[in-house]
Amino acid sequence: MHMRLIDGKVLNVLTGTKSTQCCPICGVTPTKVLEITDFSSETFTPKLGALKFGVSPLHAWIRFLEFVLNISYRIEIQKWHIKGDNKIKMSTRKKYIQEKILKDMGLRISMPKQNGNGNSNDGNTARRAFANTKLLSTITNFSEALLNNFYIILIAISCNYYINSEKFRSFWESTFCLYMQTYPWYPMSPTIHKVLVHGFQINNSTLVPLGCLGENASEERNKMYKKDRLSHARKNSRVNTMTDIFYRAIDSSDPLLSSVCLKERERKNKKKPLSKEVLSLLELSSTESKDSCEYENDSQSDSDSDYNIYYIELEEEDEVI
Repeated sequence: MHMRLIDGKVLNVLTGTKSTQCCPICGVTPTKVLEITDFSSETFTPKLGALKFGVSPLHAWIRFLEFVLNISYRIEIQKWHIKGDNKIKMSTRKKYIQEKILKDMGLRISMPKQNGNGNSNDGNTARRAFANTKLLSTITNFSEALLNNFYIILIAISCNYYINSEKFRSFWESTFCLYMQTYPWYPMSPTIHKVLVHGFQINNSTLVPLGCLGENASEERNKMYKKDRLSHARKNSRVNTMTDIFYRAIDSSDPLLSSVCLKERERKNKKKPLSKEVLSLLELSSTESKDSCEYENDSQSDSDSDYNIYYIELEEEDEVI
């Protein structure tokens, strides 16, 4: 068994990474990321056993969007560390971009939620933003070619089909080089570095497609835990509260019970065909029709914990298999 349904903080603990700014796979620092432009550098050698924890595709969408926004806020200054008067310039541009995205794309970016639980950057927001890379590039002044590559990568690691390792590595390397040429003044965040540099290594070390090991299910459980605590747990002590929540989770995780509404959820989710760029990275057998490949798109949920896992739906003689 491998621990896959984890977030960045848990991964740092498991891999012994002391700083959140360092890559949890190889431990490289932001300064080293700026200095090293070789995709195959020995500095990026993974730690022993660090590749078995997956790429966390759901959170990757959010981190990629925040990464693009952080660069766009600084794109006029072109500095990683902001000091003095540059803070005012960055704040002004940040407010402009937030208002522009809200007006043109209908998305609330980096705004606190009313209940004080995090901000508005979730999985659905990131998917809708990357779905229109041309408009996002115009608003943020971020490289459209790089945005398109990010979008292809994010869909590829989220779908439930195997990825071709050789094509995977080649596309990742070209994206890495393009980024280093375009924004050499801003270091990659740990998540972007993990996906671009170590993505093909993680893909080679896993037995199932990367999208099958996404953390969507565990994130979805968070809402259920809150509901169970509010409506189905005793409140006379913490022990009783946690005991009731635990027993409730065991009951609801039974395969028979959890599959009752699965087909209905799949039916309601919208689907769009995968692009040719994404299909070129996948390993599809001759019996699988590439013309009918589809993926689940925007869910009606306002949370990042939904079932928008990208997958391929096959069709044969007008019937879905």
